[in-house]
Amino acid sequence: MKHFYFLLISFIFIFQSCEVINPDEDMPSFIKIDTMTFSANTGEGTSIAEIADAWVYVNGNLVGAFEMPFEIPVLSSGTSNIKISPGVKLNGIAGTRSINPFYTSYDNNMSLSIGETLTITPSCEYADGVVFPWNNRGEEDFEEGGISIDSIGDSSTSIKKSNTEVFEGNYSGHIELNSTHQTFYGQSTNAFVLPAGAGVVMEIHIKNDVPLMLGMFAYLPGGTVVSNDHLGVNAGSDWKKLYVNFTELVGNYPTATGYRVFFKSNIGDKTEANIYLDNIKIMHF
Repeated sequence: MKHFYFLLISFIFIFQSCEVINPDEDMPSFIKIDTMTFSANTGEGTSIAEIADAWVYVNGNLVGAFEMPFEIPVLSSGTSNIKISPGVKLNGIAGTRSINPFYTSYDNNMSLSIGETLTITPSCEYADGVVFPWNNRGEEDFEEGGISIDSIGDSSTSIKKSNTEVFEGNYSGHIELNSTHQTFYGQSTNAFVLPAGAGVVMEIHIKNDVPLMLGMFAYLPGGTVVSNDHLGVNAGSDWKKLYVNFTELVGNYPTATGYRVFFKSNIGDKTEANIYLDNIKIMHF
């Protein structure tokens, strides 16, 4: 059995305790989960998720949060209510594992037998009421004619469509840095109206061989614009999916009239560098 985590739920949630199996108690049943599937509907962007953990409840009691795949003992038998909530790593950090409130939970009555293993493949989707304000497709996936990210400020290059390094579909967004174009600074074309006091998360796929900063501009009454560096993404050789938690940032500006996401990077000590983006979407309730 994999070690389970006592986790801090980073927003909207509370601490919960887990039950520890006492070897002197009754023999357990077992639950086995290898993976959790996810599907998005039209206007909700990609169906590719990065569900790291399953939060397991039996008859309303939290058993624990487990990294998949796993097989765990539970002190229940017979017809039991089993609820599986999908967990993600907020901001790509293992220490901020959390139930994703934007995803539905698997909830079903199933039969548990003492000493036997029940194998479940839970499924989930976006919850009712989730809003995807980026565009009518729910995301910037670089498959359409234009790109909804503009260069700003002292940026010496722009983001372009590429079909040579793609996470999903036919194109990704490519930022190429070299000795002539050493700096990128870009923002979402649209300003999003985001609710203070509610969850706000950006999903994004990134492949970057130099560090990339993600942040937001907050537009305040009277014309003031506040720039907020939010999450530095370390360089790496592989694509990664991030769930960027903007909840606290947005909550700091309850009177803001809008927000733009920004991306910035520079070549550093390299002679050339590449950043690829795909499936960028903002969501809130």
